[in-house]
Amino acid sequence: MRKGVALITVILITAFLFVIAALTIFLVQRSTHIAGVSRRYLSTFEVAEGGVDAGVNEVERAYEEGERPSDLSQTVNGFANTVNINVLFVTLAKGGSIEFAAGYEGIGKGAQSGGAAIFYRILSDARGKSEERVQLEVIYRKVIGIVAK
Repeated sequence: MRKGVALITVILITAFLFVIAALTIFLVQRSTHIAGVSRRYLSTFEVAEGGVDAGVNEVERAYEEGERPSDLSQTVNGFANTVNINVLFVTLAKGGSIEFAAGYEGIGKGAQSGGAAIFYRILSDARGKSEERVQLEVIYRKVIGIVAK
C-alpha cells in the first residue's frame, strides 16, 4: 500500500524546488533590467540638465554680445539634446531704488535709471539611445541695469 509514496514525494519536492529556482532567475533578470533602465534614465536626465546649463550660458553670451540667444542642438555620448530659448517678458527689477526711494545710495542704485529683468524660458529636451526622453523646463531671470557694490 505504501509503494510509490517516496517517488511521489521526491517528484513534488523537485517540482517545488524547480518553481523556486525559476522565480529566483526571473527576479534577478527583472531587477537587472530595472537597474539598467534607471541608469539610462539618469544619464538622460544629466544630459538634459547640462542642456539647461548650456542654455543659461547662451543667454549670458548673447547678452554680452548684444544679440538674441539662439537655440542649441548637441550630441553628448550618443544622447541627443536640443535647447530652446524664448524670451517671456521684461519687467522692472524688484528691490531697486526706483521702487523704494530715489535717493537710495546702496545696492540697486543703478536701477533708478531703468533696471530690468528679462525672463527666459529654457526648454532642454534630451533623448537617450533606447527611447529614454527627459524634458526640463526652466524660467531664467537675467537682471540688467543694476550696479552692485
